[in-house]
Amino acid sequence: DFTPDQLPKNRVELFFSTLRVRFGGLFGLSLLYSLFCIPALIWSYINVQMLFYAENPLNYMTTYLLIMIPCLGICGIGAPGLMYILRNWARDDHSFMFSDFKDAVKGNWKYGLLAGLINGLSLLLCYVAYMFYGNMATTNSVFFVIPQMFVVVCVVVWWMINMLIFPMMVTYDMKFGQLVRNCAIMVVARLPWSLLWLAVTALLPFILVMYIPYGIPIVAVLYLVIGFGLTGFIYASYANACFD
Repeated sequence: DFTPDQLPKNRVELFFSTLRVRFGGLFGLSLLYSLFCIPALIWSYINVQMLFYAENPLNYMTTYLLIMIPCLGICGIGAPGLMYILRNWARDDHSFMFSDFKDAVKGNWKYGLLAGLINGLSLLLCYVAYMFYGNMATTNSVFFVIPQMFVVVCVVVWWMINMLIFPMMVTYDMKFGQLVRNCAIMVVARLPWSLLWLAVTALLPFILVMYIPYGIPIVAVLYLVIGFGLTGFIYASYANACFD
């Protein structure tokens, strides 16, 4: 319904124009995707209670992160459906929420599951390696800080790849290794922007969890209601720019 002089002239205008038009749809889309996140949310809620009341909460972290691997795998199954719709909306294209979501999941669930499992595995390996090298740096040599920080960098790079891999998955016909390689090239080539968008989407939940009373349930509710859709919309907009 734009007149020619009202059409977005750059990506910033396109982002805010499409966000304004599709903002209401993000609520329904977040709730739809949340169905795939129920195991992860329930498992996280159970462990948050234990972490708060345990004498040594670090003892629970390995078990928590281990079980989160299949939970995040289930989240990954639904992610192609979420990102297919958001990719279309971010490009100002039409998309039918339920039918397109179902078709995108049906056509990409194997790669979505694999990406989700890697997401969970990355968190577990990061935690175990970070604690191991941290203990070695404390007891043996400060040089163990180098592999400790290397592990952190690798995980951050993977989660930047994660911003692009689901939009690329539903846009191009590639093998999984090609998806990872091409996304890695893009996030490294546009590293400042990749870091910016990852930080923007992680900063608010971090602040709420760390500094606001009842921050964890607040974040959980926000993501169930709109957070998944809004975060995905930011990633889809950035992915479209990278692909172009």
